[in-house]
Amino acid sequence: MKKGLYILFLLISFNSFAGTVGPNGGYYLVHDYHDDWQVYNDRHKAYVPYIAEQHLNYPSHTVFCDIESNRGYNLLIHAQKEDNFLFINGSLRQKIPVNQWLVLNIDSLYKVYEQPQIYITLYGSPNIDDKKMYLGYKRQLNQKTIVLDQSTIKAQPRTPTPYKNYFVLVSVFILVIFTYLSNSYVRAFERYYNIRDLFNTLLRDQTFLISKPLSRMNIMFIVMLAMIISFLCMLLQSKGIYLFGARAFLQEGETLGVLASNYFRICLAVFMALIFKYFFISLIGQLFNLEKVVDLHYFKIIQSSIIFFTFFSLALLILFLEYFPIDLDWASYLFTPVILFYLIRFLILYFTINRSIPIQSLYLISYLCIVELLPIILGIRFAI
Repeated sequence: MKKGLYILFLLISFNSFAGTVGPNGGYYLVHDYHDDWQVYNDRHKAYVPYIAEQHLNYPSHTVFCDIESNRGYNLLIHAQKEDNFLFINGSLRQKIPVNQWLVLNIDSLYKVYEQPQIYITLYGSPNIDDKKMYLGYKRQLNQKTIVLDQSTIKAQPRTPTPYKNYFVLVSVFILVIFTYLSNSYVRAFERYYNIRDLFNTLLRDQTFLISKPLSRMNIMFIVMLAMIISFLCMLLQSKGIYLFGARAFLQEGETLGVLASNYFRICLAVFMALIFKYFFISLIGQLFNLEKVVDLHYFKIIQSSIIFFTFFSLALLILFLEYFPIDLDWASYLFTPVILFYLIRFLILYFTINRSIPIQSLYLISYLCIVELLPIILGIRFAI
């Protein structure tokens, strides 16, 4: 008798305190987000708690939801006025129907976004009381929920980021160096940016550019190449792609000073790697008794790299800043043109060196595999 009364008391208590929400009261209330609303403050560049007296006319209200810890639940969204829209992580998902419940399954959200926390924004009515958002647990199985997939609407807003200002300043800086070299070293500039000369496999190895690979003039072009490659690395970093574990020696933060510091750190590392490349192929050239082709080999490397990375960085800059969505999986598309470039460069080096001096092909392929293919394979392995 006492046990039965105890169970009855628990059932009565549960029905008294655990309210029901959602369509037809079909969900047990787990959490009410009424006190969790936030708005974006332009002055502080961050989200701040919603205060009715200060944010009376704000049309956009945001809630940060922990979807990793709330698996199995549902988000219930309701709007009493027209022209209210649902945004998830800054992307437009759909228009919220008036006076109808919108049910989002937490499991499907976690499957789509694959992150522990998302932020949901309801944009439209400035009156916060017109918008309701609950976390609920389903009471019955006949309620159809909305399962999000990648085929829904995704209209990415143009949000300002510190990277854009940084990209503009660094682009201007590279353009200044570019202009200086084109005016001060006209013949060298025309030679480096000459696609026809790049594919010319019959070259004189005693020209003013080839015979002195570490002269002041060539060093200036190597510096420009390092700046362009560093700019490309920072472009990828803006999309969350850190090559060669660069996060370990880069500063955290997205201020202009931090980004500039990271840029020059990468620039110095790339420049040292390019100089080391020359001494490396010079050492291997001595082992294979190919000292005569080392300078020609190095010139072709710098020439091809300058042409490719200049146009590749320019194309990515335009795509990143203007056209493509921020959540595109860039890493899966970027390595294809880079690998293709290195394969073409390998063939150019092979035919150029092979026509410069009489040498057995097997001997030359062994030399190129050590100084070209092996570093490329290792580089791709550690870059990913």
